[in-house]
Amino acid sequence: MEAKQTPDTGNPPPDLWSLCLAVTERAPLPVATVEGAGHIVRYVNPAFCRLIDKPGEQLVGKPFCEMLPQAGQCVTSLDRVFRTGNPESHTEQAHSRPHAVFWSYTMWPLILDERAAGIMIQVTEIAQFHEKTLAMNEALMLGSVRQHELTAAADSSNALLQTEISERKQAEEALRRAQAQLSDRAGELEGLVATRTSELTAMNEQLEAFVYSIAHDLRAPLRAMQGFSTMLVEEAGAALNETGRDYANRISKSAQFMDALLMDLLAFSRISQQRVELTSVDLTTVVETVLSQLQNDIQEKKARVESSGPWPVVRAHEPTLAQVLFNLVSNALKFVAPGVPPLLRLRAEERAGFIRVWVEDNGPGIAPEHQGEIFRLFARLLGEKHAGTGIGLAIVQKGVERMGGQVGVEYASGQGGRFWFELRKA
Repeated sequence: MEAKQTPDTGNPPPDLWSLCLAVTERAPLPVATVEGAGHIVRYVNPAFCRLIDKPGEQLVGKPFCEMLPQAGQCVTSLDRVFRTGNPESHTEQAHSRPHAVFWSYTMWPLILDERAAGIMIQVTEIAQFHEKTLAMNEALMLGSVRQHELTAAADSSNALLQTEISERKQAEEALRRAQAQLSDRAGELEGLVATRTSELTAMNEQLEAFVYSIAHDLRAPLRAMQGFSTMLVEEAGAALNETGRDYANRISKSAQFMDALLMDLLAFSRISQQRVELTSVDLTTVVETVLSQLQNDIQEKKARVESSGPWPVVRAHEPTLAQVLFNLVSNALKFVAPGVPPLLRLRAEERAGFIRVWVEDNGPGIAPEHQGEIFRLFARLLGEKHAGTGIGLAIVQKGVERMGGQVGVEYASGQGGRFWFELRKA
């Protein structure tokens, strides 16, 4: 069934009229609405009336081209918009004015029932175009001058940058040469260090062999002195008076002391020079071995040994660790008051990734003013009261340091000697 055609009454449909009125009535830009192939004006807003300087009743109903005599090209654009339904814009000059005035038209179709029912036109007068053109020309000229200034500044910056680049390249080349010289010097130093290390190793080996040779050669006459003095006392003791027997005993004791001193010096040399490779060592095994080696002394002195387990595993060199513990325990058995059975306490505790091993006794202890001396070679604080060469604790300190640990002693009145050493926990 065909839809009825709305008769052409010469006015836009009420809905189209309401839409135009709502959109353009208070718009600040001039707007007009035209209809049909003759482009009859059907509506103008107040801004359009002010632009033409005529009331609306004198404009509505007239062809759009009669209101603007210079709108020839605009009419062509209106025909094209009405026919194609595509919006367009157009600008032309009004030659009737005393100065250059331009009219700018923006046109778009009003579609109703899928066809163009009219065209809405927005008109703009550009009265001061020539002044704006002059201003734009001045701006372009100033821009050219500014561009020239910027170009000159850029050229100056580029020259400065080229100078800096050249200086930087020179600095980099100087740095490269210095690095090459440093690398060559480092290679020379590495070779020199390797040579000196090799020479030092050879000298240490020679010194160690010399020490062992001297010790061996010295121990032979010492053993002879000790043996003959003992035989003298045993076989001719009756013929000797008290002074003679005392002299013979002193010779024997001195020979024994010298032999012990040579053995301790060899032990110190060995623990200072030997290769130390750290491994995981179970303290239980080391403690049991040391106590077994000293079992005769423990029984002879009627000593009581308290060993508090369990014993952890540490990073150490097992022979060196055994030597350290042996010296500390033998000292604890040795340095007690006459007639007092030794009491030893062996224990371990963990401290921030380290294991501290304590060797405590009931001896006189080491007073604070002497604690800095006891680890030196040949330090004998108790003099002739107790046998000893003064090397045992020096061996302890050297051995613990070789294993990357620390050694120390604490003192508290009436609590005896309290020696400790620390090694890293395995």
